[in-house]
Amino acid sequence: MNLHWWAFWYAMAFLTRLPTPYLKRVDDAVAARSLVFYPLIGCLLGLSLLAFTAAGFFYNPQVSLLLLAALLLSIWVAFSGALHLDGLADSADAWVGGLGNKERTLAIMKDPQSGPMGVTVVVVVLLVKFAAIYALLDKASGVNGSWNIWLLLAGFMLVPMLARGSVPGLLATTPYVRKKGLASALVAGATPLVVGITGTLLALLAGVFLQTQALFILALWLTILMMARAAMIKRLGGCTGDTLGATIEIQEALLLAAIAL
Repeated sequence: MNLHWWAFWYAMAFLTRLPTPYLKRVDDAVAARSLVFYPLIGCLLGLSLLAFTAAGFFYNPQVSLLLLAALLLSIWVAFSGALHLDGLADSADAWVGGLGNKERTLAIMKDPQSGPMGVTVVVVVLLVKFAAIYALLDKASGVNGSWNIWLLLAGFMLVPMLARGSVPGLLATTPYVRKKGLASALVAGATPLVVGITGTLLALLAGVFLQTQALFILALWLTILMMARAAMIKRLGGCTGDTLGATIEIQEALLLAAIAL
């Protein structure tokens, strides 16, 4: 099997809890190439959310949107095994407990236990996501059973793709500060070609799904990334796997809310 095949399954195994075949090849080259498939993983998450939404309304056209939103959020979290939420909690604890010190911040990130700040930030982010999912369902559901499928595609597919597709760009422009961390092998895959192709593809999809609102959402996306990168550089001098996961979660919450609004 070629490198791309192993890289795809590596990305699946790393970013999701979906069943994958046994990986006979796991090395730095496979990990680096897996970055190419990060937007595709977001697309698979989006397809799962859309399929569950369709199944829910097929089963009961009068299904409670609040209940459906809660179930969709559960699927969203379970898809990655809360991997990115763990990074968010660790980063929040470290940013507060680190007291501006790089070494202390990095040390706190390694602590598997979550403190009050980490728990609080996770709850707030999940609350924003839940409210945004409900708002999207409410806005997309029209009269006489008609649906605004483009709005659902933007919220449930484009947003996960944008969030995961940002990782190559962040790794390409931000030093990785740990000598041997979970994402250290990915850095070599963040080439200008990968970043350019990923960014172009996501911009085109945004134009298709959002049309006149695409420029605003893309500008917001880039603003979030620049602010996150600036915060990482200021505190750590670069990024870690935890801060990348935290950035994914923050992007999803804010972009979902912006599209819903």
